[in-house]
Order: sequence, then structure tokens, then C-alpha cells
Amino acid sequence: MFTTFVFRDTILVMENSLVSIIIPTFNGELYVRDAVDSALSQTYKNIEVIVVNDGSTDNTRSVLSSYIESGKIKYFFQENMGLAGARNAGIKSANGKYIAFLDSDDIFLPAKIEKQIAYLDEHKECDVSYCDIWHFFEETPEEKLSLNYVYCSGSEVFSRLLKKNFINPLTIIMRRSVYERFGGFNESFKRSEDWEYWIRLSWRGVNFCFLPEKLARYRMRASSLSYSWESEVQRKQKELDIFLWLFKQMSKQEKRKYNMRFVVLYHWAKLLYAKLGNKSSLLRKIHSWLQKKRLKSA
Repeated sequence: MFTTFVFRDTILVMENSLVSIIIPTFNGELYVRDAVDSALSQTYKNIEVIVVNDGSTDNTRSVLSSYIESGKIKYFFQENMGLAGARNAGIKSANGKYIAFLDSDDIFLPAKIEKQIAYLDEHKECDVSYCDIWHFFEETPEEKLSLNYVYCSGSEVFSRLLKKNFINPLTIIMRRSVYERFGGFNESFKRSEDWEYWIRLSWRGVNFCFLPEKLARYRMRASSLSYSWESEVQRKQKELDIFLWLFKQMSKQEKRKYNMRFVVLYHWAKLLYAKLGNKSSLLRKIHSWLQKKRLKSA
């Protein structure tokens, strides 16, 4: 099946390939329905929606019962394995040529899949498409917020990822061939599993391409800016582990090219900062203020 799109004066005929949308959820009864509805409301219709219930103890199953019984979604329950394990389980059960990720408290805008598949079809050299997103607080969902990130494509992605994870899983659509060649998320990572995956893929030559449109909405809660600093220490330790592993895997030439000794030192310093923040109320207040400053209204 093929679909025709018109971009200005160019007519693009796009193969209407199946897209699998993976929605992991853990105790997400308050939000998962919105996520599922946004997936089912896509203008691109050749989709399958796969919800992986990662050991929820709430009413998630009941909330989704009508979708399950009508066959609108594929639904699986598993013992809790974390986001990496839930996403991998979804991918393994997927039939799509393309894989998209949607966490159960986030929302796709209606044309997200259509626009990213059209982009991937037009840019055969791209293995992964990622886009920009709106942020919103659930208390004020009408307010559109954005982060002033400078995004990039191609070979620049890997070097940028060494400093910061600027790719939200919500933005990703990847060719299934990427998973078949390089595997899935590292299930030993209960935090920063997405960062580890993007780094591993881009280092091995997977081509990430940025589509400069805001095509999804990322939900934040007021508590999002009030870190659990004990949890943040664990996160930063796991992030440091990513770069220590990478340092060991790289050749001497690569270490020099990417200044990896500085990269490891930088992430060690971030871990130290988190440990200090865990003990300093002043540092926590400064950090919260800086986090708010990063968000800009539309």
C-alpha cells in the first residue's frame, strides 16, 4: 500500500508500512488512556499500539479493558522489569517495519507518525528520526513550554551525546533493522537506559536525523523540578558507568578524538554535584531555580 503526500511543489509517494507504537506503563492508570488515545488518533493509520504493563499494581488493566476487548491495542502484562525491559518486550512482540516509543504519561500530536515516516522515506540514509517536543505541566496543560536545546543530525549526534542526553524517547521512530542489527535497551540500566542506548547506537554508526518540528507533548508534574536527590545520585552513578564502559571499549585514537578523559571527568563531577546536593538545601534551591529557567513559554 502507498500513500501520496504533497510537500510544496514536490509529490512524494510513501510506502504505507506498519508502525509499532510501544507504550510501557507502570501504575499509569491516571495517564495511560490519554497516551493510548493519542496513538490511536494518528493521521497515519497503519499502526499497531502495544501496551506493556510492567507489573502495575493499580487499575491500569481496568482502564484499558475496552481497548483490549475491542482489539484496538495489543496488551501484555509482565513482572516489573523497568523501562528497558518493558520496551524490549514491546519490540519483540511488534510486527512493524518501524518502531515508535510513547511513555504512558506523554502524548503524540496527531501528525507525528505521518510526518516522521514521510521524513524517513525521503531520507533513506537516516536510521532513526527524532523531533522536537512541547513540555507541559499537568496542572496547566494549556501552557506550551520548550527547552532551548540545539539539536543536530548525523555524525555530530554522538559527540553531543557525550555531554548531554538531548533525545527524548518520546521523539523517536526507528527502523526495525536497527534493533535487528544492534539489539535493544540494556536491561541492567534502571535509569538512563535511553541515553545508554542512543550512545551505543550512534557510536556504532546508526544515523540519527532531527526533524525540526514539535510533534509530541511531554508531561511534567510540579514535583518534576523537585529532585529526589538520593535518586539523582543513583542516576548520575549509572551515567558515569556508561562513559567508563565506553572509555574501555574505545581505541586510543577514538579516546583522543572525543577527549574521553575529560568526558569521564565531567560525568564524575556531575556525580559529585548530585552527592553535594543531597546534603545541601541551598544547592537544591539553586538547582530548582535553574531548572525552571530552562523552560520557555511559547
